[in-house]
Amino acid sequence: MGPVDGKRATQFIADKVPLLEQPPPDTVATVPSLPVPRYKPKETIPSSVRLAKRPTVSSPAEPSRKIIRGQPRGLALPEATRLSGNNVGSDLVIRDEPPWDTFKKFYECDLAGTVAVCVRCSGRRAVWAIRQYSRKDTDRILKTLRSTRHGNVDSVWQCFRTPDSLYTVSKFHPLTLDHVVACKAFPNQQQLAAILSQFIDGLSYLVSQNLQHTSLDCSSILMSLEGEIQIARIDCWTVRPPGRVQADDLAPIARVMMQLMQKYAKDDGAVGIDNLDRWQKCPAAIEFLSATTSAGSFEDLKKHLLSEVRWSPSDLIGIAWFALISARTFYSYTPPSDAET
Repeated sequence: MGPVDGKRATQFIADKVPLLEQPPPDTVATVPSLPVPRYKPKETIPSSVRLAKRPTVSSPAEPSRKIIRGQPRGLALPEATRLSGNNVGSDLVIRDEPPWDTFKKFYECDLAGTVAVCVRCSGRRAVWAIRQYSRKDTDRILKTLRSTRHGNVDSVWQCFRTPDSLYTVSKFHPLTLDHVVACKAFPNQQQLAAILSQFIDGLSYLVSQNLQHTSLDCSSILMSLEGEIQIARIDCWTVRPPGRVQADDLAPIARVMMQLMQKYAKDDGAVGIDNLDRWQKCPAAIEFLSATTSAGSFEDLKKHLLSEVRWSPSDLIGIAWFALISARTFYSYTPPSDAET
């Protein structure tokens, strides 16, 4: 066939190609280098030539790696495994060393207590929250951490021990419900349901583990930018007597609800809303707040929890980002020295 549209075409005759005249290569022997073709370099190379195995090229030398000094460390599961689901059945990793060989601290801030915001020195460069506790509380906190795994409770996946302190490493949440209270926006009925449902699930779980939070309000509840709610301040968890749910177990729910609905809780311990006009279109929220004073269990209370409102954590994304940029957080930052940079 002649050339089409003025373009040149080259015809190859198979029995004239030197490569095809060679016997089948021995699969065990080393593949010999290809013969030099007798056609022009710019002409198309047959597919059989292109698919020929090439000699192995040695890989470049691996870059230098970080040398870990000190005692051998126990193997740890990846963070993604530790933070998936409720972490049920996972073992807590404890290292007898300070965390600053593994993590670099960028700043400290007040998020349900003082937290150091850190990034790993190597590997996955995600943001982590490191909290420091007195060594005298180490045994109590570790015992609590080993027995508590819930998605709405602050999840710790690794600890570091020194002679003076215990450090816990957990996922970083940049907000508490205090930020929502401090911003100008009020959560709507759907957002209230999303917050309170997660909060009650976490609180009822702690009570089921015979634990009680001694200082539980909006400042002790973490919130992620994706709308995840977690109860924090592990140092404030104490053992409660086993048995039925008491009024003290339910009291934090009313306190948090009032803070979200009117930006403050009543000082005298009374439960109620001063400005009812704001919530005329959300009577279910008023009914739920009233139920916190009479419910005998978390199950009874959940029946009043805006049960007809469909919600998901993602309903909180908008108010979470607004709270992040509008509310202030106390922080401490020390510029690194020349030796640290």
